[in-house]
Amino acid sequence: MLVPLSFGALLAATACHAATVRSRDSDAPTVSLDYGTFQGFSSVSATESFLGIPFAQPPVGDLRFNFPVPPTPFSGIKLATAFGNACPQQPVLGPNETLPNNPGLQGVSFYLGELQPYGIVAASEDCLYLNVVRPGGISEGEKLPVVVWMYGGAFESGDASSTNGTDIVARSLSLKTPVLQVSFNYRMNAFGFLGGKEVQDAGLGNFGLYDQRLALEWVHKYIGAFGGDPNKVIIWGQSSGSISSLLQMVAFDGQSQGLFHGAVMESGTATPLHDMSYGQANYNLLVNVTNCTGAVDTLSCLRAAPYSAVLNGVLQTTPLLSYQALNGSWHPLVDGIILKQTIRQSLAQGKYAKVPVIAGDVDDEGTLFSLYSFNVTTNEEFLDYISSVFLVGATEDEMTQLGQLYPDDPAQGSPYDTGSNDTLTPEFKRISAFQGDFYFQAPRRYALSILSKTQDAWSYLWKRNKYVPGIGSFHESDLQEYYNLTGTPDFVGTDALINFAYTLNPNVPASGYPAGAASSLLADMNWPQYQLSGSNPAQLLTFEDPNVLTLSQDNFRSDAINFLNQIQDQMGL
Repeated sequence: MLVPLSFGALLAATACHAATVRSRDSDAPTVSLDYGTFQGFSSVSATESFLGIPFAQPPVGDLRFNFPVPPTPFSGIKLATAFGNACPQQPVLGPNETLPNNPGLQGVSFYLGELQPYGIVAASEDCLYLNVVRPGGISEGEKLPVVVWMYGGAFESGDASSTNGTDIVARSLSLKTPVLQVSFNYRMNAFGFLGGKEVQDAGLGNFGLYDQRLALEWVHKYIGAFGGDPNKVIIWGQSSGSISSLLQMVAFDGQSQGLFHGAVMESGTATPLHDMSYGQANYNLLVNVTNCTGAVDTLSCLRAAPYSAVLNGVLQTTPLLSYQALNGSWHPLVDGIILKQTIRQSLAQGKYAKVPVIAGDVDDEGTLFSLYSFNVTTNEEFLDYISSVFLVGATEDEMTQLGQLYPDDPAQGSPYDTGSNDTLTPEFKRISAFQGDFYFQAPRRYALSILSKTQDAWSYLWKRNKYVPGIGSFHESDLQEYYNLTGTPDFVGTDALINFAYTLNPNVPASGYPAGAASSLLADMNWPQYQLSGSNPAQLLTFEDPNVLTLSQDNFRSDAINFLNQIQDQMGL
């Protein structure tokens, strides 16, 4: 049995860097850019870190609910030895919410606690900072590959301090294929994804996506000064960070401007999207709580409102872990500019960046998000819940078909392959199966069916941690594969990521690069590309307990997933 996943170990290491205050040191690494000079620090892992580098001006005042602008030049040397502020957060649990009272959930509170905001750094509107970690002694002109991390959090919470970057870089050194890692903050919830007619009429929206874009432009312009190669950049994200990777691939109709050359997506691809009008109710809520209802220009009034008042409005919207679940309060919206149509529509029209991709999911994506629908206990209540929260506008026939494809049988629900175990309520495993497929498996299979025809693509399925009570192979549990939090010698995810950064192939690096100490599991198995040929299903690299890699076919629940893809197309999502 694997050691239970503990992001606490990772966060403790991160906090060590974040909490350390360093004075200027003539021996410390420094990098000079055209807007200022930054001094970082060296670590025992033979890496050098530059933390809290501004890549944009603070998005306050007139820059609140507006596009980011490049940072202001300064003189002298700034210390880059601690993470910058996190952007404003919306906790995944509401202020008065706790884990539902259910005896089957013993032990799950540990995992839910790990989903709460990290608390390592303070949250502030002044939050557009990034971090660069490189091998020690690297200097300008080395041209090493660059891995750019985008954190998850349902577009509501999270920050770049979720990784200190030394894990990946130190592992790359042991493989003798060194890389740099960059992470950055971007605005979320209302601060990053405010919708509504007023925002659209101003030609604005999706500020968080523009933050991401500006950070990638910063990498392209400046990473060479740190020893990185702007022509060897891959983007990598999990959950909403994973969705962000694909959003950047379809942004501006696929005009990536050479900002990245590959994408790694963990649990999130062609997620359902809505247009700007979908955000009107939340816009109106903010106007009301900030006393802007009488303003001639409510958007200008919101920019001038006290930060605490705007944040109070955000905290009044429904959090992620709630009855509303994955139909979240805040997310990117089709604005007609950076997102001219939904992800699915962009893919279908061929308007996306043609770069190699890795996209995978965990087996039980929906379990965490189904813990707050315990009052749904009958077939009738299940169908009403799905049609009123997730498939608004679906016909009676469609709902009947959905009920047949996701039968009222816990043994067929999620967590999968656990029989009648984990039946927390009569409909829990059924709801979990629907949410996992609707938001993760169906979008992944749809995206790969298109991407695999125009560029190299690989996919995986994470089926470990089935022993976790109630939630099994839960959303984000595969992150341990990249940070080796289990204490096992299994570095498959990390090694695949580093290989991909070098050769745009997750397998052992191609000729010309040393194999180093690559994970024996990965070295002994060739990860086949995701390819559809006639009726033959594509293959998935499959992670199974206790520490096993296999290949499996991507044809599970094919009728149900095909139906969900069809209904998302019909609903224009």
